[in-house]
Amino acid sequence: MSQIKLKLFLLLMFLVFTQGMWERIFFFSSLIQYLIDGAALAFILFQFKFNFKMPGASVFLFLCLVSFFVGFSNNGSLVDAFFYMRFLFYTYLIYNQLFSRPITLNQWSLILKFLCIMILIQGVGALFNIFVLGARVEGYVGLMSSLGGTTATVFPLIISTLILVYYLFSHRLDTKTLIVLILLFFSGLLVGFSSGKRGIYFIIPLVLISTILLALPTLTKNGFIKKKIAGLALAGMLIFPLMIYGMINSKGLNYGLSGNETVVEIVTNSLNYADDYEDATDQYGSTIGRSNTSSRIIENTFSDSSLFFLGLGFGATKSDIAMQSLGYKYGIVGFTRDVVSGGFFLSFFTIILICRIILINKSIKTNVSTLTRRAMVIVFLYTHLFYSSDFTVSLKINLILILIMVLLNSPVHHMVLLDLLKTKKLIK
Repeated sequence: MSQIKLKLFLLLMFLVFTQGMWERIFFFSSLIQYLIDGAALAFILFQFKFNFKMPGASVFLFLCLVSFFVGFSNNGSLVDAFFYMRFLFYTYLIYNQLFSRPITLNQWSLILKFLCIMILIQGVGALFNIFVLGARVEGYVGLMSSLGGTTATVFPLIISTLILVYYLFSHRLDTKTLIVLILLFFSGLLVGFSSGKRGIYFIIPLVLISTILLALPTLTKNGFIKKKIAGLALAGMLIFPLMIYGMINSKGLNYGLSGNETVVEIVTNSLNYADDYEDATDQYGSTIGRSNTSSRIIENTFSDSSLFFLGLGFGATKSDIAMQSLGYKYGIVGFTRDVVSGGFFLSFFTIILICRIILINKSIKTNVSTLTRRAMVIVFLYTHLFYSSDFTVSLKINLILILIMVLLNSPVHHMVLLDLLKTKKLIK
């Protein structure tokens, strides 16, 4: 990769991961988004060459046609379609560039170190929110965002999952690496805690347990399962009191608590609240939970051919007309956002595209890369189907995802991958 293209990519990362800082402190809300769009387009278009043999290339091109067709059919314009789809377009085009472009070991090291720094400063931003501003605001996501509250759950989810995979397959963790992993992990959790996100106490354990179960056959075969399980048990004992503290101090989860409850009662109360919240409706019968909103939209989709094929138009999910006609007030997730806006096929091919980015491997096959792909699919599908649209409305999570998947899946980078895996003691 040329030095100019590398610098453009680092600039894009910096802007994406500090967007909230510019919005909150310097009030550059519109300007910073224009700068992010400009940096993304500059990186994509500088020395641009689209690789048609890339995983997902045909799906991406078909998705472009579908999105523009849907836009015109709903009396929208090419601009409307682009603005709705642009972050997904950016994601794939950046992935296409990185996947097929040679990147040296030194450049990869710089990019990954810079990514770690961007993750760590989110924890610093979270501490600033808690102790300096004295507030736990849902929309304040580290330094990344002042608006997108769900990112405060998805960010620690993807970070903690990647750290878990690293830990499970590391043959030996030196002190420096262990400290970095701990700092990255707690940086992610601080982001979720400072934003007051309740989902981190349920979604993260669920995905991490699923990842451990997927890894068990390989760990057992390799013969160091006892050591890993012992380490996880110790980590669990240290983290569990923090989870209980978080539940007690999270709005909603602490409703009905007097302060004298046992740990079991606190957890039970939190689970009951989460279950009730998912199926909640307002006073007019409109759904306000994710589960029942998704169910209601699916029912309407399959009973209305126009909605099924074309949706109601890009951005329709926030319109009063859509909310009233479909009977929801809150609870839109990734796939329902696309269904309402552009129909079933737009939603379906969006899922297929991201799954191909994650799963199609043209590089070497290792235990750590295989588990990473499977874990990332779980993270994506859970988020997109049941929680939020973070994978399609910004680059905050996607930049982390595509960097990892390019490194693991691209044949152009397999020698760099081998070197990094050996250096980090992930393979012998």
